[in-house]
Amino acid sequence: MIKVWQREFERFVSTPRLWWLLVFIPPLVALTLGLTFSERTPHSLPVVLVDFDQTRESRSLQRAFASSPGLALVSREPDLGKAATRVRQGQAHAVLVIPADFARELIRGDQPRIQIYTNRQASTSGNIVLSNVTMATVTAGFEADLARGILPAALVDARALFNPGLDFSRFLALPLTVAVLHVLMVVVAIDVTGRELREGTADQWLASADGQAGQALVAKLLPHCAWFSLYGGLILWLMVRAMSVEIAGNAGYWLLGWACLVAACFGLGVFLMALLSNLRLATSVASVLVSPAFAYSGMTFPNFAMSGFAAFWSTVLPLHHFLHFQTGQLAMGASIQAGAWHLVCLLLVALLPVLTWGRWQRLLSDPAQWGKE
Repeated sequence: MIKVWQREFERFVSTPRLWWLLVFIPPLVALTLGLTFSERTPHSLPVVLVDFDQTRESRSLQRAFASSPGLALVSREPDLGKAATRVRQGQAHAVLVIPADFARELIRGDQPRIQIYTNRQASTSGNIVLSNVTMATVTAGFEADLARGILPAALVDARALFNPGLDFSRFLALPLTVAVLHVLMVVVAIDVTGRELREGTADQWLASADGQAGQALVAKLLPHCAWFSLYGGLILWLMVRAMSVEIAGNAGYWLLGWACLVAACFGLGVFLMALLSNLRLATSVASVLVSPAFAYSGMTFPNFAMSGFAAFWSTVLPLHHFLHFQTGQLAMGASIQAGAWHLVCLLLVALLPVLTWGRWQRLLSDPAQWGKE
């Protein structure tokens, strides 16, 4: 193995592309996403108000909206047409409409409806606006009832079990960093093996392993797996510390899961390269598989709501298993047994190259397989 390692190190030193993939891009990704979500929670989202009531009660509700930390009243318009124009021009995320009979229904004890028009192309901001409007409306209604001597029948005390502050840096920055790193690892696995075939140096690679294809493959990939396990794990750990995340579960178990994801990504890349035996085609297929993996991971859209192929595809992808495992350990304090299934699935993906041992032997020893783009 030592000869293979020496040869791989020489190839790495003389290949700027690998320096970028292994050394420079991972911390740049973490830094970029960390800065992007440095505000933690979106606030002061611009909204437009249309008040058709113009009463003391409606002005009180306006003050409740203005005092909400998640909202910023950028303008008050006389009609919906002008308010909608503001949204189309990107000057506001939503339109809040106080109906003409708001005060009358409130005094009669009815439940007046506040209309909210949001841009559903930006669902996150729309949901945040909805949450803040709901809270402000409940607060204003509670104060109005007390002013009239009416005590509300019931109050709802809703609390988030995990990530109670709705911290978007925890929710998105760390998982997205993992998603990008897992793409890099699959690409590296395909690149370091596929270029040997494309450049016609597979015989030298095989000879450095004494003609053993399995040993050649393991020895080539082991340093890269170790590097990403340590370097990538350090980057994720520093992100957790920078975000002041208190690990609810077991930190060592979480890092073990990360090492299993590294092995799964390299296993998937090597498996695809063996099946397709073409660097360009394998890279293209891998990009189709792993690039949209975050959308299927269940972090933003729940798996149980997916149907048919989407639900199946979600459970096949290694990123799905690690992100759920990570959430369990970092945020939920899940037990070791609860995450064991995800680790088993990751290890099964890591073992996929075993199915291609014979094919790798032919690829490394048959010159007819070399030189393909």
